[in-house]
Amino acid sequence: MENKRIISSTAEVFTLSLAFVCVFNLALRGSSEELRRLSQLFALCGEGISFTALGELLALSFLISFARYVWFSERFFKNMLMVNRITLMLISVFFAAGICSVVFGWFPAKMWQAWIGFVLSFALGTAVSFTVMALRTRAESKKYQQTLNTYRNDGGK
Repeated sequence: MENKRIISSTAEVFTLSLAFVCVFNLALRGSSEELRRLSQLFALCGEGISFTALGELLALSFLISFARYVWFSERFFKNMLMVNRITLMLISVFFAAGICSVVFGWFPAKMWQAWIGFVLSFALGTAVSFTVMALRTRAESKKYQQTLNTYRNDGGK
């Protein structure tokens, strides 16, 4: 069961990563040759994404899913507060993405502007994730509240 969760989580993260990269590729379409030199992730310069980059994104997606599994598993951390789990997972993901960025050449490691872009991209992705999570939680809460109200109005029958 846990393997299925990791696989489905990896697929979810991979799909979101690809969507994010596709948006950037569309925005950068026709950009200069400098972008090809600077980033392996955008080596095709707005014309697509390489198979190598796809494999690299899949590897990062697996690392993110594994971090999610570890930090939110009751097997490892039974009594840890959810806020601590989320914080530690975000730190894990940030470092995993940073290491992958350097190892896979997604941006020049010695270029401080690239690191600022990385931090801003990570913050934007985190904000979008939290927004989606909050909206989903709010919708589920509303659904449960309606079910509870229906149950109460029926007199618990």
